[in-house]
Amino acid sequence: MKKIFLSPFFTPICFVLCWGMMLAVVLVYFPEQKFKITEDGQIIEIITNIGYISMLTALMYFAKDYTDKITSWGIYLFLAMCAFLREAGIQHHLSRTDSTPFKSRFFLNPDNPWGEKIVFGLLLIVIFGAVIYLAVKYAKYLVLSFFKLNTVTWSTAVFCCTLVFAKFADRFPGNWRDAHNNILLPRGQIEIWSLLEESSEMFLPYLVVIMLAQYHLLKNKQN
Repeated sequence: MKKIFLSPFFTPICFVLCWGMMLAVVLVYFPEQKFKITEDGQIIEIITNIGYISMLTALMYFAKDYTDKITSWGIYLFLAMCAFLREAGIQHHLSRTDSTPFKSRFFLNPDNPWGEKIVFGLLLIVIFGAVIYLAVKYAKYLVLSFFKLNTVTWSTAVFCCTLVFAKFADRFPGNWRDAHNNILLPRGQIEIWSLLEESSEMFLPYLVVIMLAQYHLLKNKQN
Protein backbone atom coordinates (compact mmCIF):
# COMPACT_ATOMS: atom_id res chain seq x y z
CA MET A 1 0.00 0.00 0.00
CA LYS A 2 2.84 2.40 0.84
CA LYS A 3 4.40 1.72 -2.57
CA ILE A 4 1.16 2.72 -4.29
CA PHE A 5 0.82 5.85 -2.15
CA LEU A 6 4.38 6.91 -2.99
CA SER A 7 3.93 6.46 -6.72
CA PRO A 8 4.06 9.75 -8.67
CA PHE A 9 0.82 8.72 -10.35
CA PHE A 10 -1.11 8.19 -7.11
CA THR A 11 -2.24 11.77 -6.57
CA PRO A 12 -3.29 12.63 -10.16
CA ILE A 13 -5.18 9.35 -10.58
CA CYS A 14 -6.77 9.52 -7.13
CA PHE A 15 -7.81 13.15 -7.65
CA VAL A 16 -9.32 12.57 -11.10
CA LEU A 17 -11.24 9.51 -9.88
CA CYS A 18 -12.56 11.16 -6.72
CA TRP A 19 -13.51 14.43 -8.41
CA GLY A 20 -14.98 12.67 -11.42
CA MET A 21 -17.09 10.31 -9.31
CA MET A 22 -18.34 13.18 -7.17
CA LEU A 23 -19.39 15.23 -10.20
CA ALA A 24 -21.00 12.17 -11.78
CA VAL A 25 -23.05 11.43 -8.67
CA VAL A 26 -24.23 15.03 -8.33
CA LEU A 27 -25.03 15.60 -12.01
CA VAL A 28 -26.65 12.22 -12.61
CA TYR A 29 -28.57 11.62 -9.39
CA PHE A 30 -29.03 15.11 -7.91
CA PRO A 31 -28.91 17.56 -10.86
CA GLU A 32 -31.46 19.88 -9.27
CA GLN A 33 -29.23 20.21 -6.19
CA LYS A 34 -26.00 21.04 -8.05
CA PHE A 35 -26.08 24.72 -7.06
CA LYS A 36 -27.54 24.36 -3.59
CA ILE A 37 -24.71 22.11 -2.38
CA THR A 38 -22.20 24.86 -3.24
CA GLU A 39 -23.83 27.39 -0.91
CA ASP A 40 -22.59 28.31 2.56
CA GLY A 41 -23.26 25.67 5.18
CA GLN A 42 -23.86 22.90 2.65
CA ILE A 43 -21.95 19.64 2.20
CA ILE A 44 -19.12 21.01 0.03
CA GLU A 45 -18.29 23.76 2.52
CA ILE A 46 -18.41 21.29 5.41
CA ILE A 47 -16.03 18.89 3.65
CA THR A 48 -13.77 21.81 2.72
CA ASN A 49 -13.56 23.06 6.32
CA ILE A 50 -12.75 19.55 7.55
CA GLY A 51 -10.00 19.49 4.94
CA TYR A 52 -8.45 22.75 6.15
CA ILE A 53 -8.51 21.57 9.76
CA SER A 54 -6.84 18.33 8.63
CA MET A 55 -4.25 20.33 6.67
CA LEU A 56 -3.32 22.50 9.66
CA THR A 57 -3.15 19.42 11.88
CA ALA A 58 -0.88 17.69 9.37
CA LEU A 59 1.39 20.73 9.20
CA MET A 60 1.82 20.65 12.95
CA TYR A 61 2.28 16.87 13.03
CA PHE A 62 4.92 16.83 10.29
CA ALA A 63 6.71 19.98 11.50
CA LYS A 64 9.71 17.94 12.62
CA ASP A 65 10.42 17.06 8.96
CA TYR A 66 11.49 20.65 8.31
CA THR A 67 14.73 21.86 9.83
CA ASP A 68 14.15 25.43 8.66
CA LYS A 69 11.09 26.54 10.61
CA ILE A 70 11.06 30.07 9.15
CA THR A 71 11.65 30.02 5.38
CA SER A 72 9.95 26.70 4.69
CA TRP A 73 7.56 25.29 7.29
CA GLY A 74 6.77 28.70 8.73
CA ILE A 75 5.72 30.06 5.33
CA TYR A 76 3.63 26.95 4.65
CA LEU A 77 1.84 27.42 7.97
CA PHE A 78 1.30 31.14 7.34
CA LEU A 79 -0.20 30.53 3.89
CA ALA A 80 -2.29 27.64 5.21
CA MET A 81 -3.72 29.87 7.94
CA CYS A 82 -4.50 32.59 5.37
CA ALA A 83 -6.27 30.06 3.15
CA PHE A 84 -8.26 28.67 6.07
CA LEU A 85 -9.33 32.13 7.26
CA ARG A 86 -10.31 33.11 3.72
CA GLU A 87 -12.39 29.96 3.36
CA ALA A 88 -14.03 30.77 6.69
CA GLY A 89 -15.03 34.18 5.27
CA ILE A 90 -12.97 36.42 7.53
CA GLN A 91 -12.46 38.86 4.65
CA HIS A 92 -16.10 39.88 4.96
CA HIS A 93 -15.60 41.09 8.53
CA LEU A 94 -12.32 42.99 8.32
CA SER A 95 -13.45 46.29 6.82
CA ARG A 96 -16.07 48.64 8.22
CA THR A 97 -17.03 49.96 4.80
CA ASP A 98 -16.49 47.15 2.29
CA SER A 99 -16.98 43.38 2.42
CA THR A 100 -14.17 42.60 -0.02
CA PRO A 101 -11.00 44.33 1.24
CA PHE A 102 -8.70 42.11 -0.84
CA LYS A 103 -10.14 42.99 -4.24
CA SER A 104 -9.13 45.82 -6.52
CA ARG A 105 -12.48 47.58 -6.20
CA PHE A 106 -11.83 48.06 -2.48
CA PHE A 107 -8.64 50.01 -3.19
CA LEU A 108 -10.26 51.96 -6.04
CA ASN A 109 -13.27 53.01 -3.95
CA PRO A 110 -12.62 56.59 -2.74
CA ASP A 111 -15.06 56.11 0.17
CA ASN A 112 -12.87 53.50 1.86
CA PRO A 113 -10.46 54.82 4.53
CA TRP A 114 -6.81 55.18 3.55
CA GLY A 115 -5.77 53.47 6.77
CA GLU A 116 -7.61 50.29 5.82
CA LYS A 117 -6.20 50.44 2.30
CA ILE A 118 -2.65 50.64 3.66
CA VAL A 119 -3.14 47.80 6.15
CA PHE A 120 -4.78 45.43 3.67
CA GLY A 121 -2.34 46.44 0.95
CA LEU A 122 0.63 45.58 3.16
CA LEU A 123 -0.98 42.26 4.08
CA LEU A 124 -1.44 41.43 0.39
CA ILE A 125 2.19 42.31 -0.26
CA VAL A 126 3.29 39.93 2.52
CA ILE A 127 1.10 37.10 1.18
CA PHE A 128 2.18 37.55 -2.43
CA GLY A 129 5.76 37.96 -1.29
CA ALA A 130 5.62 34.60 0.48
CA VAL A 131 4.17 32.93 -2.61
CA ILE A 132 6.76 34.51 -4.90
CA TYR A 133 9.56 33.52 -2.53
CA LEU A 134 8.46 29.87 -2.62
CA ALA A 135 8.05 30.01 -6.40
CA VAL A 136 11.56 31.37 -6.90
CA LYS A 137 13.04 28.99 -4.35
CA TYR A 138 11.52 25.80 -5.74
CA ALA A 139 10.67 26.54 -9.40
CA LYS A 140 13.86 25.08 -10.89
CA TYR A 141 13.77 22.03 -8.64
CA LEU A 142 10.09 21.36 -9.37
CA VAL A 143 10.62 21.53 -13.14
CA LEU A 144 13.63 19.20 -13.08
CA SER A 145 12.15 16.75 -10.58
CA PHE A 146 8.84 16.59 -12.46
CA PHE A 147 10.53 14.87 -15.37
CA LYS A 148 12.29 12.57 -12.93
CA LEU A 149 8.85 11.43 -11.68
CA ASN A 150 9.33 12.84 -8.21
CA THR A 151 6.28 11.89 -6.15
CA VAL A 152 5.88 15.12 -4.16
CA THR A 153 6.48 17.22 -7.28
CA TRP A 154 3.71 15.47 -9.15
CA SER A 155 1.36 16.00 -6.21
CA THR A 156 2.37 19.66 -6.16
CA ALA A 157 1.60 19.91 -9.87
CA VAL A 158 -1.88 18.51 -9.27
CA PHE A 159 -2.41 21.04 -6.46
CA CYS A 160 -1.29 23.99 -8.61
CA CYS A 161 -3.37 22.93 -11.62
CA THR A 162 -6.43 22.47 -9.41
CA LEU A 163 -5.93 25.89 -7.84
CA VAL A 164 -5.60 27.57 -11.25
CA PHE A 165 -8.67 25.77 -12.57
CA ALA A 166 -10.74 26.75 -9.53
CA LYS A 167 -9.88 30.42 -10.06
CA PHE A 168 -10.66 30.11 -13.77
CA ALA A 169 -14.03 28.53 -13.02
CA ASP A 170 -14.77 31.24 -10.46
CA ARG A 171 -14.13 34.06 -12.92
CA PHE A 172 -15.47 32.54 -16.14
CA PRO A 173 -19.16 33.56 -15.79
CA GLY A 174 -18.16 37.13 -14.89
CA ASN A 175 -15.60 37.36 -17.68
CA TRP A 176 -18.18 36.01 -20.13
CA ARG A 177 -20.63 38.71 -19.06
CA ASP A 178 -18.03 41.45 -19.42
CA ALA A 179 -17.00 40.19 -22.86
CA HIS A 180 -20.58 39.94 -24.16
CA ASN A 181 -22.11 43.30 -23.22
CA ASN A 182 -23.50 42.16 -19.85
CA ILE A 183 -25.21 39.11 -21.35
CA LEU A 184 -25.26 36.39 -18.71
CA LEU A 185 -24.64 32.73 -19.28
CA PRO A 186 -27.75 30.54 -18.93
CA ARG A 187 -28.45 29.81 -15.28
CA GLY A 188 -27.77 26.11 -15.75
CA GLN A 189 -24.26 26.83 -17.04
CA ILE A 190 -23.55 29.26 -14.20
CA GLU A 191 -24.54 26.54 -11.73
CA ILE A 192 -22.20 24.09 -13.46
CA TRP A 193 -19.28 26.52 -13.23
CA SER A 194 -20.07 27.15 -9.56
CA LEU A 195 -20.07 23.41 -8.90
CA LEU A 196 -16.76 22.98 -10.74
CA GLU A 197 -15.17 25.80 -8.77
CA GLU A 198 -16.37 24.81 -5.31
CA SER A 199 -15.84 21.08 -5.79
CA SER A 200 -12.28 21.51 -7.11
CA GLU A 201 -11.40 23.93 -4.29
CA MET A 202 -12.72 21.35 -1.83
CA PHE A 203 -9.82 19.04 -2.70
CA LEU A 204 -7.03 21.60 -2.20
CA PRO A 205 -6.39 21.05 1.54
CA TYR A 206 -6.57 17.28 1.10
CA LEU A 207 -3.95 17.50 -1.65
CA VAL A 208 -1.68 19.35 0.78
CA VAL A 209 -2.17 16.60 3.38
CA ILE A 210 -1.17 14.02 0.76
CA MET A 211 1.96 16.00 -0.15
CA LEU A 212 3.00 16.35 3.49
CA ALA A 213 2.48 12.63 4.15
CA GLN A 214 4.38 11.63 1.00
CA TYR A 215 7.29 13.92 1.87
CA HIS A 216 7.37 12.50 5.40
CA LEU A 217 7.44 8.88 4.22
CA LEU A 218 10.04 9.54 1.53
CA LYS A 219 12.28 11.39 3.98
CA ASN A 220 12.07 8.55 6.52
CA LYS A 221 12.75 6.06 3.73
CA GLN A 222 15.99 7.87 2.84
CA ASN A 223 17.21 7.98 6.46
